Amino acid sequence: RRMLVRQRPRTFGPRCGRFTRVSSTRFRARSLASSAAAQPLAKSALIVSKADGVASVSLNHRPVNALTQGVCEELRQCLGELEADPQVRGLLLGSALPGLFSAGLDLHAFHKPDPDALADYWTAVQELWLALWTSDLATVAAISGHCPAGGCMVALACDARVMVEGSYGIGLNEAQLGIAPPPWLSSMLLGRVGASRGERLLVLGELLRPAEAAELGLVDEVAPLSGLSNAATRKLAELLALPESGRVALKRQLRTPAATALREAQSEDLDEFIHNVSQPDTQAALGAYLASLRAAKERAKDGGA
Repeated sequence: RRMLVRQRPRTFGPRCGRFTRVSSTRFRARSLASSAAAQPLAKSALIVSKADGVASVSLNHRPVNALTQGVCEELRQCLGELEADPQVRGLLLGSALPGLFSAGLDLHAFHKPDPDALADYWTAVQELWLALWTSDLATVAAISGHCPAGGCMVALACDARVMVEGSYGIGLNEAQLGIAPPPWLSSMLLGRVGASRGERLLVLGELLRPAEAAELGLVDEVAPLSGLSNAATRKLAELLALPESGRVALKRQLRTPAATALREAQSEDLDEFIHNVSQPDTQAALGAYLASLRAAKERAKDGGA
């Protein structure tokens, strides 16, 4: 398996109480930035607004808010721009699509993948998580529906989560397709729900309903759809009411170790992921699942004719 080109790990330095990216991030020989520049998004996958020191960012990538490489890169770039805006102190992250936060990563990119393309994609996923996990902004996810796998990754990287009530699911269900969540991802869930229950959820790839997710601590609050925005705004206001220097310092203290652990093993994490996804049984599970999605789409089309 090929290894990434190692570069100096990113460190954090103070800048008005915010994380500052002091050194370049570790990429392969071709940087993620140059890859993104070569393949700009034809249409923005985000809806962004700002008011009273808070940025509201809604995922708007139809049909299911899949976190494609382009979406990951756009969201990371958006986060960097918001952090550079001295007027913005908080982030509300939500979805513009009804009944859905995000269906997760783009599984089409995992099935019979081109190794270089998959490496670029997974690097974009790593970088998005690192950016959101270590952001100085106070961040709250307003989860308006289903939130599996990569969607759950994004939500867990925020400081708090408010989920809509109803028959929706949230969790890391990658094991259902033979994919093992990396340590930096699984540790977020374990830290929220505890080792014993968390291990079972991860191994079986189970999703939780909103009420159970709140009971276990995976989400902080459950609200009706009509009150979701207000509940998430209140949760963010609680964070912003704290003295910023102390809030940011404590967030650094709690989150930098996990970020540093990934930075120091980013090459190995990439290689392990590609190895896992490339296994025959994983490819078979991915192929069967994608085929079932195509069949369901055809049935829906026939039913609507």
